[in-house]
Amino acid sequence: MPNDHDAGHGAAHVAFKLAFEELEGVDELSTRVFRAFMNTLRLHRQLMIAALTELDTHPGQAICLRFLSANDGITQRDLADALHLARPTVSRMLQAMEKAGAIERRTDAHDQRLTHVYLTERGHEVEAAFRTVSAGVINETIGSLSERDRRELERLLEAFGDSASRAIAARRAPGATAQAADESGPAARVAGEPA
Repeated sequence: MPNDHDAGHGAAHVAFKLAFEELEGVDELSTRVFRAFMNTLRLHRQLMIAALTELDTHPGQAICLRFLSANDGITQRDLADALHLARPTVSRMLQAMEKAGAIERRTDAHDQRLTHVYLTERGHEVEAAFRTVSAGVINETIGSLSERDRRELERLLEAFGDSASRAIAARRAPGATAQAADESGPAARVAGEPA
């Protein structure tokens, strides 16, 4: 039954919640945990977007700037692979960042097909401001939990991450996709797995 908190999130939240309640073959507790996890991700994204609005930076660009600060001069192709984004998506993002003066792209001297991406002075300034904003968000959210709760959350998220890593590895094994679809049936497709 929805509570007052749920009602404040609008119809999209209700539809999102109902979709997870209808998953077949998943126990109620796992469904509630998954819903809480997805809701937390959504709220974190909203908070980061609100915080980054002050910097006039999109979260995707901020993540790209953070990555470039540690990998300045990376090729555009390798940047797309590292961020797990399509190359045209990264190209459009870099065009906007270049127009804003945050990065510059240079063609490789030995291979004209490759383009390297470098942070400009402006890019370093924006990236430093992003780190400050990130620290504030972390302190407002995770930092507001007790030390005991933070340690427990760290343990649980690491365990969840390990489970996800194992599931990814299993799906990458030869023949795993067809076998997983056969074993899990329609529930996997509802959750977004390939048919």
